[in-house]
Amino acid sequence: MKNLARTFLLAAALAACGQAQQEHHGDAAPPSAADAARTDADFGLRLGLIEGHLMVGRELLAAGQTQNALPHFGHPVRELYSDMLPVIASRGGEQFDRDLIALEGLAAQGNTPAFAAAFDAALAKVHAARALIPAETWSSDAYILGIAADTVSTASQEYRNAIVAGKIDSLVEYHDARGFLFYLSDLLANHHGSDPRLAQAAAITNELKGYLTPLTPPAALPVTDAEFEARAEALRQLVK
Repeated sequence: MKNLARTFLLAAALAACGQAQQEHHGDAAPPSAADAARTDADFGLRLGLIEGHLMVGRELLAAGQTQNALPHFGHPVRELYSDMLPVIASRGGEQFDRDLIALEGLAAQGNTPAFAAAFDAALAKVHAARALIPAETWSSDAYILGIAADTVSTASQEYRNAIVAGKIDSLVEYHDARGFLFYLSDLLANHHGSDPRLAQAAAITNELKGYLTPLTPPAALPVTDAEFEARAEALRQLVK
């Protein structure tokens, strides 16, 4: 997830700006509607990326690929959670970073019953955190389309990073992209909106997902990074 920080550059800048304003003015003013919308977009994206990591990590563990699975239990708390922590705290939610840390430790022991129980508990807390975003936001077609655009952008970065000399060189980043797209496919399938762009977004997502269906990638690239990015851009254009 080397380039994931770019995806969240604006969110980090906004957070830093808000902190500076609070230090200068004392108690911070209530967030504006625009600030709340940006926070909801970033928070919803991070929740989805965490779930995508957990989904592909569990698949790898079930396939006996413990070493390949472990990064997907470590990245959620190391790369995604820190910027979520203040949002969860400010909205009165339950922190779940310790659950993710414990899950990583259990994953190192393989696909045991203890891991399965901890996985279900951790995933339930990830799902519970969705309630920190208003229900009317989740039901918004525009919000889901925005999440879709951001998620395919992140997946495209990961796919590009996975490729060296025309071959998949980094399994971690291939599996990142795979987990994110499988999550997004489920999200779109379970969102029953009326905007016709949703069906187009789902079709593009499922096309990209199809390229990454094998848990172990084939020797030949299923699609070039440029072709993958072109389809991601087609989905982003739907949102503009």
